[in-house]
Parts: sequence; C-alpha cells; structure tokens
Amino acid sequence: PTPLDMAASRAVFIVAAKRTPFGTYGGKLRGISATEICKVAATAALEAGNVPPGAVDSVVIGNVAQSSSDAAYLARHVGLKAGLPISTPALTVNRLCGSGFQAVITGAHEIKLREADVVLTGGTENMSQAPYALRDSRWGNPLGKDLKLEDTLWSALTDTYVKLPMALTAEKLAEKYDITREQCDAFALLSQQRWANAHKNGYFNAELAPMEVKGKKGVEPFTQDEHPRETTLEKLAKLPPVFKENGCVSAGSASGVCDGAGAVVLASEDAITKH
Repeated sequence: PTPLDMAASRAVFIVAAKRTPFGTYGGKLRGISATEICKVAATAALEAGNVPPGAVDSVVIGNVAQSSSDAAYLARHVGLKAGLPISTPALTVNRLCGSGFQAVITGAHEIKLREADVVLTGGTENMSQAPYALRDSRWGNPLGKDLKLEDTLWSALTDTYVKLPMALTAEKLAEKYDITREQCDAFALLSQQRWANAHKNGYFNAELAPMEVKGKKGVEPFTQDEHPRETTLEKLAKLPPVFKENGCVSAGSASGVCDGAGAVVLASEDAITKH
C-alpha cells in the first residue's frame, strides 16, 4: 500500500468531548478570556476521557476574533493551562465560523499522517471581549484630528473585501431561495424550543463542563446556557428587520453573539490500546 493508502486506513477515534455553558453577549463570561474559557473545556475533556496530559502529542484550537490579550499564544496557553508538558506543540487555526471544526479536522490529519497519536482539539470565542481599537494613535494625533474608535467585533463580522456584513449574506440567500420572514421566524422559534426540550430532559448534562463565575454576590456556579430565551411567533414577528428594509433577519432569528468553548480529544487506535 502507498503512504496515502496507509493514512486513509488509519482510524481516528473521539475519546471525549466537553463544552462550557455558553454565555450571552455581555453576560456571565464577559470577564473571562477565550483562553481561560477553553482551558475549562479542555481540562474537562481530558478528565472525562481519562487521558493523562502527558499522553497528548498536539493541541489544535480554533479562534476567530482573537479577543484575548494572549490570543497570539491561545492554543499554546490552553495546552499549558490544561497541564500538558511544555514540549507539546500547539496550533491556533482560523476558518471563521468553521474554526472549531477545522481544529478537529487538522487533529485527525495529524493522527492519520502519524504525526500524533493523541490530539487535544477545540474552539473558543469571547465575543464580549472584542475591544475598541484606536488605529494609528501610536504615531501621534495631529491638532484638530478627531479620534475614531473602531468596534473590532463589528469589523470581524464584516467582510471589508466585499463590503458586506455577515448577516446580509443571509438576506441574499433568503432572496435567492425565496425564504420568507415567516419561515425564518418559525425556524428561530423551533431552535429555541429544541434547546428548551433538550435542557429540560438533561440531554446537555453529559457534555457540559460547569464553571464558576463572578456574580453580584460573589462567586456563583454557571451550569447552563445563558443565551436561549422563551418566545413566541407573535413576539418574533414584532421584531424589526435589522440589516435590510423588509428583510428576514431580526434580533430573534440572527445567530447569537455568544461566549464559550468546546474541546474534543482525538486518538489513534494504537493510543487507545496503549492507554
């Protein structure tokens, strides 16, 4: 068999997976960096799979907004904070909304190519911590020049090459495929109802890694997603379109601006047999 055949035939197993509860924009996780949030998920995933930190050969974490002050070192710091050896290599990847998936894919590639046997993968984001930027102020400000702060969160959600915010791509697709505002509202309601049913029946319990956050009365547990809410079709219908006149996307149907992280431990069959 060729090296490609050998790589294709090497199985990759999901050993464990954990995620934090997801915080809403400006909510309970706004004071915790994306790096620290991911550390919680990563540590919980390793514990859930009984994976010794020293057995991990590589770390791959997806992150888009780079809102942490240590964002340049994010995957590296997640690994170290999760107890991995200093010698463990780390990679941060950005494939926009698919960054977490890409981290898992990249980890699987490393295992198939025999570059690793155990890979800690995941994705993390703290959109609440996206800062305002003051461009070019490092070089001084001429007399009479107004200083303008840039909202880096809004910049991240806007493709400046085509001058299009992300939500307008949804409006373009709605127009192309004849999707109505009523259909969008109905799907948004179904999404909220599905979360409520899953939460009520404990479907998320096994995947959640509870956290401790600062509350008004001190440290408090954070154990469930913060963003979902109860609503009705009538309430959704009253919300104005946000991005386009007579458009389909409202605050009730747009994707949520949230904070949270997930981690997935991948392993080869050799590693599973060994450990």
